[in-house]
Amino acid sequence: MSDLPRLVHESTPTSSSPSDRAFSPSCPFCAITGTYPSVSPILAPDEAASKLDPEKLDPPSFVLYSSEHVVAFLDIMPLTRGHVLVAPRKHRVKVGDLSPDEGAEIGRVLPVLARSVLKAVLPDIPHEEADYNVVQNNGPGAAQVVPHVHFHIVPRPPLNYKYPTPSPNTHPASKNKYPRNPQPSGRQATAILFGRGMREDLDYDDASILVDTMRAALKEEWQASFSQSTGTADTFTKDPSDPDAELSGNGGGNGRRGAWKV
Repeated sequence: MSDLPRLVHESTPTSSSPSDRAFSPSCPFCAITGTYPSVSPILAPDEAASKLDPEKLDPPSFVLYSSEHVVAFLDIMPLTRGHVLVAPRKHRVKVGDLSPDEGAEIGRVLPVLARSVLKAVLPDIPHEEADYNVVQNNGPGAAQVVPHVHFHIVPRPPLNYKYPTPSPNTHPASKNKYPRNPQPSGRQATAILFGRGMREDLDYDDASILVDTMRAALKEEWQASFSQSTGTADTFTKDPSDPDAELSGNGGGNGRRGAWKV
């Protein structure tokens, strides 16, 4: 048996841990956040792929984004193709347990991650026409299964949508026209809102291609979103395992740790 950290399906209940703990050895999300270092989203693809190698964990973990405070990765039992989880690096049980820095970074990067996920999964549908859920649950009574704060980004493609042939680092030049998803009502609306339905295990072969495409989309979105306001798109360089490393960008040159350093 492998001696790598073991993850569990999100459908498997796990015991709750005190909210003030930075790491929980029984938490599958802590296994991910404790394994992958902070990696710039504008890093060269080969270098990013090496640092975020899915095989560092068993089963593999496909990480899209990893910074000082936040890690985003593919759900191991996705509701739809491209279902991504966005979680704080430290073990926080409920959203009210987040520190100001953690909450600030999640709020800052969540829109960029959402656009990146949709660009990778539904590349021929403009963002303004794409449907998706961003869902966050707190406690078992609110459908939270893994007691580590996480936001779900769940793409909702049109019913007749045909996924383009997956290819990393490429996006279709033209946009296809698809009928908009119909407005749900009654029980159907509730089922969509809370994600009820069949969930299947993540397809690792597809995930390895998809996460590369997501990283390429994130690099584009990151540079477009942050380079104009900061003068540089590389707004963080700190490795969580290196306590002496200083962050750069978004806070001047004094190396101070602040809410807007990511």
